[in-house]
Amino acid sequence: MAEPATIAGTIESPWPWPIRRPERAEKPPIRVLHVLGSLERGGVETWLLNLLASLDRSSWQFDFCTLGPHSGRYAGVARARGGDVLPCPLGTGRGPATACDFAARFYRLLRAGRYQVVHSHVHHFSSFVLGVAQAAGVPVRVAHSHNTHDGASDTWRRRLYLAAASRLLAKTATLPLACSRDAVAPLFGRRFGRRSNKDSPVRIVHYGLSEPLTAAPLDTRLRWELGLAGGAPVIGHVGRFDRQKNHEFLLKVAAVIQPRRPDLRWLLVGEGERRREIERRARALGLSQTIVFCERREDISALLVSAMDLFLLPSLYEGLPLVLLEAQAAGLRSLASARVTREAAAVEGAVEFLPLEAGPGAWAERALDLLARGRLPVPFARRELESAGFTIGHSLQTLLAAYRSGLVCPGNVRPGNAGLGSAGPGNAGPGNAGPGSVGPGSGEPGSREPGSGRPGNFEPGNSEPGN
Repeated sequence: MAEPATIAGTIESPWPWPIRRPERAEKPPIRVLHVLGSLERGGVETWLLNLLASLDRSSWQFDFCTLGPHSGRYAGVARARGGDVLPCPLGTGRGPATACDFAARFYRLLRAGRYQVVHSHVHHFSSFVLGVAQAAGVPVRVAHSHNTHDGASDTWRRRLYLAAASRLLAKTATLPLACSRDAVAPLFGRRFGRRSNKDSPVRIVHYGLSEPLTAAPLDTRLRWELGLAGGAPVIGHVGRFDRQKNHEFLLKVAAVIQPRRPDLRWLLVGEGERRREIERRARALGLSQTIVFCERREDISALLVSAMDLFLLPSLYEGLPLVLLEAQAAGLRSLASARVTREAAAVEGAVEFLPLEAGPGAWAERALDLLARGRLPVPFARRELESAGFTIGHSLQTLLAAYRSGLVCPGNVRPGNAGLGSAGPGNAGPGNAGPGSVGPGSGEPGSREPGSGRPGNFEPGNSEPGN
């Protein structure tokens, strides 16, 4: 008998003819659609794009649906990294006609894309988004909370909207996520937000920093470029100029420090609708020569390493501020509002929390004390962040594991769990999301979700999501 034949694409055969290896059909990647206000610059957008850059494209596909009038300045980055950007603007009208029009367009988008996962980052409006996704047959429907407060006025219309949205969300979301334990209750209810509730269906997915966590090189030219030369110490802040970031309080702290340390400088980095107002207030307080205003830049890590000596974050509310993690990675000590989640303090000794009620004087004292203590060793800070899991690799692994669990058991991520995570009967359809449905025009006029302008907080009724 002839020697067994081996030919490329065959298996070893005892016969004179080869036996062909059966061809395996290539498994298509799992398709995920992220829904957000826009792809403007911000912490959550940065996190999503870093996830996209680290994604195994043979197994997963991340696309982005933007609801605002503009896709945002990060849209080109998303496309360059392999994600599609699909605008589906809500429109400026109100009422049932606007809701039905959006629902029909979004429904067609979902059917055409054949998505297995819809991941909504638009806070309470996720209830409507996921209702349409349920009608389109999407098995895994993710509602993600990115903040600890909705930032809106407490009116009866607002409360009615939130109650209806929460009721619908319990029927349409199959996978509830939050960026921190403190961010659970504002979207999913106090019962699930209690730290003692070990059976909560809400999964915590922390943000992560890009890897490898290596220190940006010290660039002494940055201070000269920004007008901070002369060796003066610099207190910095990075954040959008809106109510949440509380820049007015920063100005009050600067006004207390300025007579005591006239050599000290401030660097405020960011954009937003309130920037001009803050600049006017700074001039009125005689701080125009003390504070440098800088537009949002791509080299935030370099600014933290080379242009700042202390970081302040007096926010009124935060889910999990990515910039505070970046400040720690740069070796900066930080003074943060007591309203910022403690989960963001990953490096021992790097972050102190102080109530805003303590006042600008107490903040000024603590800031000067922390400034005198100097920076932390960067290698130590990076090791602490890595061991705490604040890397993009760990974040991506946690998120994909949550997706997989939902695909294995669609409709209820944690079997036997009542409440959030269990899908309802599913009679929703485009323009009819079911009982207690909410949609464009059903909320408070001009209302905004937490940190409006960030993707996790876009709310219908805004003409511009911002960042």
